[in-house]
Amino acid sequence: MGENAPPAECDFRWLHLDLWDKRNLRWVESVGMPPLIRDLFVGQDAHPRSSAERGWIGLVLPDFEREFDRVDTGRLGALRVVIGPSMVLTGRHHPLHSPDVIRHRAAWSSAIDSAIAFEIVLTVIADTVSERAQTIASELLVMEDQLLADDQAPDTRALIAMRRLSARLHRMLGGMRIALAGLDGNPALPPALAPVATRMLQRLHTLDADVVAGQGQLRLLREELDLQAGQRTNENVYLLSIITALLMPATLVTGFFGMNTSGMPLAKGEAGTFFALFGALALSGLTWFALRMMGLMRR
Repeated sequence: MGENAPPAECDFRWLHLDLWDKRNLRWVESVGMPPLIRDLFVGQDAHPRSSAERGWIGLVLPDFEREFDRVDTGRLGALRVVIGPSMVLTGRHHPLHSPDVIRHRAAWSSAIDSAIAFEIVLTVIADTVSERAQTIASELLVMEDQLLADDQAPDTRALIAMRRLSARLHRMLGGMRIALAGLDGNPALPPALAPVATRMLQRLHTLDADVVAGQGQLRLLREELDLQAGQRTNENVYLLSIITALLMPATLVTGFFGMNTSGMPLAKGEAGTFFALFGALALSGLTWFALRMMGLMRR
């Protein structure tokens, strides 16, 4: 946006501003919004919060950052929102996912006012969280089916990425709930916006429950993977232990006949090696039978 103010002949205006642009900051100073709301809008911190004063409300809402060559970065940024009697301002310091979606939904709306704009902003962010939570849930179901039916272990890096994304979704929902809870019961909140805030709080609570359930599924899947890995390790250790026990008598026989001492039995004659080999095999067989009798051989 340039130095000149937007057209004033329209009843309701919705502007999205790049808050790194000093010209936009100078224009925000001239709008006439309460100082507390203005400071919240032009600030650079990303902590979710809200404020209401003299019929204006300001919010800092979490949103996913994007890049010009990547739509989905997974990083969280802050969408700054101001809603006045005849104006809505949204602003950001970094490219975000939601503004383009908000613009398209507002363009398709048959009528626009502060309540509709408020609901569109909150709904777009909630829909983004919902879509990503559903993606996590569907991917988890596929991984569980592969693990339980095909015995195909999922990629650990994929599980870590899903866990990281679910944690960010949980933080986003928690931040939005904090921001909306700050408006609940505030006498400066316009009456038309109060029902929207109440409805969205209920939806955010449901979404947060779904995200937490997904995190629980992730933990269960990870525990199942750890359990299977532990079972495989135990089986390998068991097999090595049995092999070691069976080879111990043969080791004892070869160690005995390998001593360089006088009077060694079977030192003379042509069948000494055969008898020593037979003794080693016989002792190994006796060891195997003893382990079976003690119940230490599972198969």
